[in-house]
Amino acid sequence: MDKSKLKQLGEIFLNNPLTRLFEPNSNNHPEIIYKFRNWSDNHHKDLLRKNALFMSSPSGLNDPFDTRIFENHLKFLNTDEKKEEYVKNSLEKNKNFLIEKGITIEKAKTTLENRIENTLKFQVRAEVIGSKIDDDHLGITCFSEKWTSILMWSHYAENHKGISIGFDEKALRYSQLFGKILRVNYSSEYPELNPINNNKKSDEIKFFHKSLDWRYEKEIRAINIYNDKIPSIKDRIIELDNKHIKEVIIGLKTPKKDKTEIINIARNKGIEIYQCYKSEFEFKIDRYKL
Repeated sequence: MDKSKLKQLGEIFLNNPLTRLFEPNSNNHPEIIYKFRNWSDNHHKDLLRKNALFMSSPSGLNDPFDTRIFENHLKFLNTDEKKEEYVKNSLEKNKNFLIEKGITIEKAKTTLENRIENTLKFQVRAEVIGSKIDDDHLGITCFSEKWTSILMWSHYAENHKGISIGFDEKALRYSQLFGKILRVNYSSEYPELNPINNNKKSDEIKFFHKSLDWRYEKEIRAINIYNDKIPSIKDRIIELDNKHIKEVIIGLKTPKKDKTEIINIARNKGIEIYQCYKSEFEFKIDRYKL
C-alpha cells in the first residue's frame, strides 16, 4: 500500500468518532505538543515555512546516554550455563536470518561461542555495532508537552529569540508518518536489559527512556526505523500538512524583523499566533494572542 493511501486511511480513522474506542488511554494524551526552533537556522525555519520535519540520527542528540541503553552482558552472562542459554536463544531468534544468508546453525553457534568467551570484549563490540546501526537506521524527533519552560526556550530556541510550534498530537499520532509516538520515561536508575530474557518492550526502554535530569522537558518522542537502507538527509525529512500545526508562539526576545516574518508565514497558513511575555513578580512565561 502506498503512502498516500495509508495517509488517507489515517485521516479517516482520526475523524471517526469510534476512534476513542481504540484509545484506552485517550485522556492521557495532551491536545497540543510543542517543538522549539531557532529562527536563525534555515533548517529550523523550514518546519514553519515548508512543514518540513527532520528526523535526527541518535548521534545528533544532545544527551550522550540517549538511545545508548544496552543489554548487560557483563552481569547476566557471568556463567557458562547462562552463556549457553544465550547462544541457544540467539540462534533460535535469528534462524530465519541465518538461513537467508546461507549460514549454517553450526557455524553461527561456533562463532557466537567464541565471541562470547570474552564477555567484556563482547559487551564493547555489541555497544559499538549497536550504536552504529541505530545511528544509521533510526530517525527521532522530539516534542514537549509544555511551551512554558524557560530552560527549553534557552536551550532550543536561541535564548528566547526563536519560536515554539504547537502540533495537534492526535493528528500526528494517526498520520501514518511515524513508526511510534510515546512519552519518554525518566528515572534515576539506569535500566537493566537482560540479553537472555528477551523483553518485548526492550526497544521502548532503549529509545524512550532517559535520566531523571531531563524530566523538566516532559518529552514526547516520535521515531521511525529505516530498515531497507541508510537514509539520506532528504529521506529523513517528513512533509507535514498545515492541519498538523495548531499554533506558533514567538519568544520573549525574538527580533522585530524575525517576528514580522513569522507572523506573515503563520497568518498565510491560518495558524494561531501568540507572543510570550514575562509574568509580573514570578519566574514564569505567559503569552497573549496576536
